Amino acid sequence: MPNKQGLNNVFLTNDEIANEALRLLENNLIAARFVNRNLEPKFGSIGDTISVKKPYRVKSASGRVLVKQPMVDQTVPFKIDRQEHVGLEFTVNDRTLSINDFSERYLKSAVVQLAHKVDYSIWDKLANTTFFTTGTPGGKLGYDQIIDAAAYSRMTGHPDDGSTKVGLNPLDAAEFRKKLAGGVNEELAKSSIQRAWLSNVSGMDLFETAQMPTHQVGVATGTPLVNGGGQTGDTLVTKGWTNSTTGILKAGDVITIANVYSINPQTYLSTGILQQFVVLLDVNSGASTGPASLKISPAINDGTLTTTDAEGNSVSLAAYQNVTNAPAADAPITVLGTGGSVYRQNFMLHKDALTLAVIDLNLPSTAPVAVRKRHDKSGLSIAMTGQYNITDYKETFRLDVLWGVQMMYPELSRRILGAAS
Repeated sequence: MPNKQGLNNVFLTNDEIANEALRLLENNLIAARFVNRNLEPKFGSIGDTISVKKPYRVKSASGRVLVKQPMVDQTVPFKIDRQEHVGLEFTVNDRTLSINDFSERYLKSAVVQLAHKVDYSIWDKLANTTFFTTGTPGGKLGYDQIIDAAAYSRMTGHPDDGSTKVGLNPLDAAEFRKKLAGGVNEELAKSSIQRAWLSNVSGMDLFETAQMPTHQVGVATGTPLVNGGGQTGDTLVTKGWTNSTTGILKAGDVITIANVYSINPQTYLSTGILQQFVVLLDVNSGASTGPASLKISPAINDGTLTTTDAEGNSVSLAAYQNVTNAPAADAPITVLGTGGSVYRQNFMLHKDALTLAVIDLNLPSTAPVAVRKRHDKSGLSIAMTGQYNITDYKETFRLDVLWGVQMMYPELSRRILGAAS
């Protein structure tokens, strides 16, 4: 119950301020609504890391004789490693404002920044780990490109279950808004997610987001070739790049390899489309023959890739095959886009592609003000700590959000390229 101050003013409590901050956080998130949130109960504090097991996958066999499928536990490490805060300073008299006035003056812009940081972490993770890509670098984005992206995704096993969303950067979203002019009742759009909604295309809801990162392609010069045939795994040894070049490729660059095609994960038959690989780390080329080792995703698996189990036994990963064949020696490599160019990006993602975990921040025992609020339904959590400055007769507070984000199934996301930026 708030305390009265004088006859007309209500003194805002710390709980009321924290609750309003939590409401604003929830109301201003967009990407966070598109992803899986089921791991939050497993974490305790910042720095916590858990290993998440991916579902077991098998490959059928033909004929009367039983072919046993090896049990393979594939895990993804997930770490709580992101903390963002904003600092607020206001006088004791400011607490006599109504909660709406206080929120508008002090909380709104601060919490919106926190929400944007959480959303950006999701798009940034997608930008650096998504390998499937459609659209022409530098080309215009429209309904046709979204429909094509949906079609290509279904060829590689993307579920058509209504759980896929598309995030568009504002400039590409503007093209859809122009076509939809007059079709959206802005008076009904009261929350950020409602205002961001654009349309439904091929069973996918389209949303605008200002947090979408652009991508600058690495230098990407030379005549790159595979250096040695039959390579599998997540490291590709290459040659033929321009000698001794820093940033010959950048994290997030997408490449294809001649005659290495993707497969349908249900039939294991070729899609007839070159498999795309995303470069996970920045790459510099060496001297002489322009050598470079690329850390890529997905790992190249032609059905012969193996792993080692807990007992040290070699176990087949044939069920996780993703390409028709390993690359041949001297197979040409193509980089998507022009070296050094910056392109707008958009992403479609299934809910299970990526997981977000927002957890409770441990409150300091010595802080005069230490309040934490969690929304049971949304799973969001925000902490407010503060102290009083006797010299200036002001109160100083900070609002903190603690979270982690991890790509779980990159094959369930797709980059849709737009115009040059």
